[in-house]
Amino acid sequence: MDWDDVRYFLALARAGSIRGAGVLLDVSHSTVARRVEQFEQHIGVRLFDRTPSGYVLTVAGEDMIETASQMELDMNALERRLLGQDGRLEGDIRITFPDSLTSDILMPDIVTFSREYSEINLELVLSYRVFDLSKREADIALRSMRCGSLPPPHLIGRKLATIHYAHYASRQFLQEHDLEQKDGPAHWIRWDEREKSPSWIKDSLYPEIPGRHNLANGMMQLQAVRAGLGIASLPCFAADREPNLVRLPGSISHPYFDMWILSHPDLKETARMRIFKDHITRAVLQKAPLYEGKLSAVGHH
Repeated sequence: MDWDDVRYFLALARAGSIRGAGVLLDVSHSTVARRVEQFEQHIGVRLFDRTPSGYVLTVAGEDMIETASQMELDMNALERRLLGQDGRLEGDIRITFPDSLTSDILMPDIVTFSREYSEINLELVLSYRVFDLSKREADIALRSMRCGSLPPPHLIGRKLATIHYAHYASRQFLQEHDLEQKDGPAHWIRWDEREKSPSWIKDSLYPEIPGRHNLANGMMQLQAVRAGLGIASLPCFAADREPNLVRLPGSISHPYFDMWILSHPDLKETARMRIFKDHITRAVLQKAPLYEGKLSAVGHH
């Protein structure tokens, strides 16, 4: 049985549709349909019933799913063990992180690494989705986690910094709006809440100012505040570096997330993974005061 065929079977079983499986495998839906049909013909068993609502496992397919899943675990483990013995400073590294953790703060350090190790190819995946490092969906993950929480026990890594948030507005917005004015035009920019005044607004220094608009992305919020859309709670490492943004009067930074760098233990001896993790770790530790709201590159607190 070809492992590649099994991959297509598992993707379709999990997605329930040809298109969804194509997204999981990063191939066209026609390729998925063709490969699954060829696989069924090869083994002489129908694995899926084609229904109007999608692909449903047959009894034979249900019987196969456990074995196929174990096969996937074994193949992923074999790949990680082989990769873990790789001592070359060349090859690919797939790194995932949310855009708010990099913006432009870590990009110069990534460029420095790339120039120093020209044989290492970096694949940077900006995503808030939690990637499965056991399945090699990514090799290294930079992740923001709730303060005090721990990563999954099957991963290794370390906490690099605590990310602080504070409340900000543009200079022009503060010139045009009196935050103390009751029922004035000033307003908070919310995240993904629908209530007018979520708890974090009620606990702020300006609980009477209502929330408007919903922007669930940190960098989009930063751009909105910079353009004068409203006031918002923003990560200090990004907002303190904006010349046109200032903290609201009385706003003190508070810890919101811990930043971790994570990988699978099978890859800890892979030279290129180790050297990249060391490089990024040093870069973040040097910037810890900025992440923690203690330092502003443009000197305005």
